[in-house]
Amino acid sequence: MATMAPADSSHRLTDLGVEFHATSDNDVPDHLLALALEEGERHPRGEVAVDPPAAGHEFEDFGAWHVNDGNEAHFLRSGTGQVQFVDNDGVITIDVEPGDVMIIRGAEHRFRALTPAVWVLHFAGPEGADLVATQTGRQDNPWD
Repeated sequence: MATMAPADSSHRLTDLGVEFHATSDNDVPDHLLALALEEGERHPRGEVAVDPPAAGHEFEDFGAWHVNDGNEAHFLRSGTGQVQFVDNDGVITIDVEPGDVMIIRGAEHRFRALTPAVWVLHFAGPEGADLVATQTGRQDNPWD
């Protein structure tokens, strides 16, 4: 199950529109998909494999602060990593492991794999749409 630091950050994540859940299923259960996505958007859009970043590349691609253009509900099929979110009180770090479900509703975030990781992606938008990430330009800060 996802663990967070600071440990009392769950209310901050809720305010950002972020939820974490754990499942023993092979994908996001429909009742969790329904929390963020319309019925026609709940199918898997694909899988993405993410390797730990090489030294000096920790702030590129998924590691750059960004927002995506719609609601998301993703399942970590394998591997481990960290997701960070930011609000007015600072950075919230979530350690994720296989079986974790991450729901994001427009929150600024970044991800780094700690071991090779595979995410199953679900996101808002019409059939054939891509998940569009927009980097926010937030200054890179060290990963916890």
